Amino acid sequence: MPQVPIACSLTPDDAGDRVEEWRRFLSERIVEIKRTDNSARFRLEESGDALLIASDLARREKACCPFFDFRLLLTPDAVWFEVDAPQEAAEVVSELIRMASVR
Repeated sequence: MPQVPIACSLTPDDAGDRVEEWRRFLSERIVEIKRTDNSARFRLEESGDALLIASDLARREKACCPFFDFRLLLTPDAVWFEVDAPQEAAEVVSELIRMASVR
């Protein structure tokens, strides 16, 4: 299977705007975080907005950074937003976790 390059196709200005979107989403819509080596699982607050924002951000992020994998896990008790990246991009996942301030 060919490897996807660890690269982003956004311009510097667009990347700055996207980082701010992630920061806002993660600080406002996440209530719990679980971490593994290359991935993070974020439990979303119980609102329709959180699910819509997560899916929109994931779709747009996958378009510019194809090395990411995103999943939504729906359980009876919670909605989880999962982010996976190759080992070479584990620091990006760490940065997402740092942006999240769990209430």
